[in-house]
Amino acid sequence: MVKGWAMGAVAALLAAGPLNAQDPLAADQRDFIERFQTATAPARSSARQRAIAADVLMDELAQRGLTGERRSYRAPNVTPLLDLVMPPFSGTNITATIPATRAGAPVIVIGAHYDTEAGSPGADDNASGIAAMLTIAEAIAAEEYRHYAVMLAFFDQEEEGKVGSAALVRQLLNDGTDIHFMHSIDMAGWDSDNDGAIEIDAPDSWFPRYAAAASRMGIPVTRVTYDSSDHVPFRERGIDAICLGEAFRARDSSPHRHRPTDSADTLNHAYLARNTRLMQAVLLAAVRGQAL
Repeated sequence: MVKGWAMGAVAALLAAGPLNAQDPLAADQRDFIERFQTATAPARSSARQRAIAADVLMDELAQRGLTGERRSYRAPNVTPLLDLVMPPFSGTNITATIPATRAGAPVIVIGAHYDTEAGSPGADDNASGIAAMLTIAEAIAAEEYRHYAVMLAFFDQEEEGKVGSAALVRQLLNDGTDIHFMHSIDMAGWDSDNDGAIEIDAPDSWFPRYAAAASRMGIPVTRVTYDSSDHVPFRERGIDAICLGEAFRARDSSPHRHRPTDSADTLNHAYLARNTRLMQAVLLAAVRGQAL
């Protein structure tokens, strides 16, 4: 089911204008975050809580006309000696693939983690990223021509040291998947000074595309380097990988991170909607085989 706002013209996406609290996309994303937060309360940290969250995501994908797949994994501790006293990591990534419309097309991975720290409902960290992914997925699925296949990846155990994303990239490469590039979004819903600024960790091949789109949309963008999110395991495997998030380096990131107060009520939903549109504009151009 494709929402009406997801089928708007590209010009509308690139002309975001001022942050608008009445934006229908902001309202739709808030609704999802509230529902996800309620269904997975009080957190998505323990094995049982994460399993419940995986079930919720599978249902959400089905409601949006996408077929989810559970990809379970086991991963050793940092050192083999720890395996003697602690169980190995285990979890489940959820993926869904939107096929290309041409044969033999490489895969774009779009990712966000769904787990949280104990005791935190994780609205900004990282239901905000999941909400953005679902929006972008609907827009991509509505495209008549897709130059690339697109895999949505909802990562488990990012908070444990990017275990889930490392497991998924390992599985995909072992299966011979041709990953063209990877984009992730992690904590994109806090903007206390309302300047609309975001930060992007992107290689030379991608930052100019984001900068150009952001300029058209009037979004201040800073290029940074992060080593603490799910794009890192992909980059370590030689894959161009990008992460978009709120202004951490500028000290305008959520003070509610990893706390019980990281709820939908503390997010700037208009800011999240605009960040979503930025990533969507860049990815739609890529899926269409266009230069932005």
